[in-house]
Amino acid sequence: MKVLQYIYWLIVSAFLLGACQVNPLDEVEEGDWNKERRILGLTFENQAGDATISLNVDDPTKGTVEVTIVNPDFSQAIKIKKMEVSYKASSSVNSGDALNFDPVSHSATIVVTAVSGEKREYTVRVTPLVESLVGQWEIHELDVFGGTGPYYGGVDFVNLSSDPSWWNDQTGVKAELDNTLEFTFEGITENGQTYGTCIHDAGADGKFADFIWAGGLPDGQTVIDVNYNYRKVPQGTSHWVRDYTTETVTFTKGDKTYVASLVNSGDIVYWGKTLTIQDSALKFGNLKSAGDWGPIYSAYDKIVYAPWDFYVQIRKKP
Repeated sequence: MKVLQYIYWLIVSAFLLGACQVNPLDEVEEGDWNKERRILGLTFENQAGDATISLNVDDPTKGTVEVTIVNPDFSQAIKIKKMEVSYKASSSVNSGDALNFDPVSHSATIVVTAVSGEKREYTVRVTPLVESLVGQWEIHELDVFGGTGPYYGGVDFVNLSSDPSWWNDQTGVKAELDNTLEFTFEGITENGQTYGTCIHDAGADGKFADFIWAGGLPDGQTVIDVNYNYRKVPQGTSHWVRDYTTETVTFTKGDKTYVASLVNSGDIVYWGKTLTIQDSALKFGNLKSAGDWGPIYSAYDKIVYAPWDFYVQIRKKP
């Protein structure tokens, strides 16, 4: 009898305890606890790098987002490629939407609402990054640094057009000096590299330089084709990519790729020799050399036998 009473009260107690137990998931499912209303990530078209997102420590209802966008057009809404907010929060704009920015302050507003209903207003500010390559450039000078025996004064900078006898009068270096490069911007990669199209136009004479050396040749040779070292900017239309980390521009046409360093105006001093860059230049390094020692002190040595770096000096047209 006592055993039956014990079992009875045990069952009753278990029932009462179960009836009084609170479901620990109720509060989670109702969402009242969730006051999170953060922007976790924001990416616009043509954005360079990640957004910098911060909260106002004095006012929890405010926040800021700083982004850098290449060549933004504030007369039109800018498309959001990707946006991420707090768990189950909602936003006034979403991935795929476009956001209008004030053309003067370059700012816009995004409101994020938590599940609890609390809101946070983010001010989104854009820092424009103008791709300086965009536009038309004139090729006005071609220079090379080269030579053997640098410790003996055998190296120097040479202007490739300084002696007309080195090249064919019609198709030599001077044919390149009225050429233009027109860069157009098309977009930005996931790594923050700008890219677009480059049109290398032959200029008023309709000619590209054919780099055939004709000035001072080894016995038995009449001309030497050195286009492999100096035809670096592709003729016609090519694709370019600019890497801001290495300050290089890569030109691609078909299966050929050429990498140039961007050089600003100023003096370049190398082995005690100086080259003045008047505006800007594309520097192509690692040129093909015929050997360690050549006819030292000659133009042939610096330009044909052992060239080091090739500089295409360009200036932007107004």
